[in-house]
Amino acid sequence: MNSQSFYFFSLLTLFSCLILIHVPQGSSNPEFYRTCGNTYSCGDITGLSYPFRNVNDPLFCGYPGFELNCNQDNITTMVINNINHRILDVHLTTQTIRIVREDIMESTCPVDLVNTTLDYSLFDYAVGYSNLTFLYDCPVSSSSAETDVMMACRNSKYHNVFVLPGAVGPGKCNASVTVPVRQMSAATVGSLNSSGLGQVLQQGFDIKWKIDSKACSECIHTKGKCGYDEFMKQTTCFCPVPPYESASCSVATFGFSPTLPISKPSPSPSPSPGKCSCFPKNYFWLNLPS
Repeated sequence: MNSQSFYFFSLLTLFSCLILIHVPQGSSNPEFYRTCGNTYSCGDITGLSYPFRNVNDPLFCGYPGFELNCNQDNITTMVINNINHRILDVHLTTQTIRIVREDIMESTCPVDLVNTTLDYSLFDYAVGYSNLTFLYDCPVSSSSAETDVMMACRNSKYHNVFVLPGAVGPGKCNASVTVPVRQMSAATVGSLNSSGLGQVLQQGFDIKWKIDSKACSECIHTKGKCGYDEFMKQTTCFCPVPPYESASCSVATFGFSPTLPISKPSPSPSPSPGKCSCFPKNYFWLNLPS
């Protein structure tokens, strides 16, 4: 065999091996079933499972973007678009989460001067919310509307902070931050004092997650455990016996098909000399030219 052919087949073999190494293959790994399926509980937030996962669990046990962290005070937090949010409540039947920015819980006014945004591929705002805008270090004469509220922010380095309904830019102020709250009218905002507005902010707002629960429900119904297929970018089902990853575990779990006789699986052949030894069982073998 000439050097060019040897080089080509060597690259092909290496490429095939790298694919098998880097792509999680649920169909050949029973550990996925044993590892996933844990229920998340922390303080008032209990009984959560896929698409959520504990931040310490393997990535394939939950949908990306649904990582939960339980801090030392038994408070659950979740990062959405690089902003840390506290989880106040979760309703599984309606797929809604009540969240509040963690920096508001610490200081009444947002500490991180960035607008609240969602990853719209995963979440959307639930019905019944309003926007409030915080304006930092404004000329007092520029904020004279009756609906403006002067906020006394705890531990704030800013001279003044005004709050008004809606989502607006900073204008003549140094910065602005938009934060959603549960639905309220402009008149209600104007009637609140600093303390009352702080309570409204800390009640949070509701978002709805978009991940379809049908695939996971079918998986659980057939004794499987839901997980995430990173290669296919979708929900998958981990099973206790082969095939270890499938759309559901109906045949794999119960060991028979209603229309087919029970049969023992034939053993996989062992690799012979001169064949690629990097492939696990149940994958094809590539004969290298001699």
